[in-house]
Amino acid sequence: MKSIVAITLVLCLLSNQVLSKKHNQDEEHSAFEKSHKKLALSDDPAYGKLEEIQDHPLGSKILQTIALQLRGNESLSAVSKLLNDLKGDLEGKQIDADNERAQIGSQCKKDLQNYSQRISLSINEIKDAEFKAKRLNEAIAVYQAEINEKARQIKVFQAKDDTLRDIRRQDNLDFSTRTTQMKEMIQAFEVILPKLHQVWDVAAAHKAGSFIEEEAINEALVQLAKIGEENPITAMVALTSTLEPTAVQTLIEKMEAIRDSIKESIQAEEEAEAKNARDTDTILAAIFNAIESLTREKASDEEALQETIRNRDIQDKRSRDAHAEFNAAKNGNQQRNQQCQEYELQYQQNTIERDKQVAIIKDVQNIIATKIEVVTCFVEENNLF
Repeated sequence: MKSIVAITLVLCLLSNQVLSKKHNQDEEHSAFEKSHKKLALSDDPAYGKLEEIQDHPLGSKILQTIALQLRGNESLSAVSKLLNDLKGDLEGKQIDADNERAQIGSQCKKDLQNYSQRISLSINEIKDAEFKAKRLNEAIAVYQAEINEKARQIKVFQAKDDTLRDIRRQDNLDFSTRTTQMKEMIQAFEVILPKLHQVWDVAAAHKAGSFIEEEAINEALVQLAKIGEENPITAMVALTSTLEPTAVQTLIEKMEAIRDSIKESIQAEEEAEAKNARDTDTILAAIFNAIESLTREKASDEEALQETIRNRDIQDKRSRDAHAEFNAAKNGNQQRNQQCQEYELQYQQNTIERDKQVAIIKDVQNIIATKIEVVTCFVEENNLF
């Protein structure tokens, strides 16, 4: 029994080996046939034509589009329609280019005829503008001299005005400082004197007048001078508290005399300040009127100057524009000829390129219609799938 099984296994193994060998031989034969077929297709003249087509940008795009259709196992009818539309578009563009060429040729001829007339007109314009600009420049020089002189005079008066105002400002500041100090002294007297009167009234009621000491009064004044430098009111209040009642009357009389004298000084200062201010205002008014008059005259001259400058600038612009027009017309013939030649060259290049593109499309259409196997082989060999 075991022998039969062993024999059966051997026969199965031999059978599988034979079948496997036959399968491998079939695959090798099929690969050989495919290789031989591809070699034959690559030798076809259409294959070489496709290589030429692929070197062109448009041809490369067309072949890629065909490869996409083949990869999807789709019909090439859409590609055929696309090629027909593209060929029709190129032919339409060529017709438009031919029409445009005729129009531009006619325009070039007209443009060249205009240059001679433009040169003549620009020469006459240059001569007239330069003559008028020269006359206006002479008038500008006169106005500028008058304006500069008036500006100098205004500057002198303005300096005097500034100096007087500075002096007046300082005088007023000094006046304010002096009168403020004197008013503070008066305020101090007005605070202390009522209290001193009260002290004296009490002393008089007790008949203590015989005890007034001159030395005490002098000492009180010395204390006032020392303490009053910082705050007169505080100093006087402190001084009052140190005096003997019998010494107050003499101090009251001296303080009232000083107070009255300060009031008179303030009044005199105010009158002098008012007069000084009026005198300064009178001088400043005269200076102001002089400056105003010069300023009006200067403004009038400046307005006339600006109008003259504007007119001169107009003539200068006329001259510049005329020179530019002259140069443009002088060089125009050469430039326009160059433009027309460049356009013609571009037209010829575009025409050649369109003809090449149309020829490529026609070649592709012909190969697709007659040699689809060559197309498929080319796509596979060039990895366009």
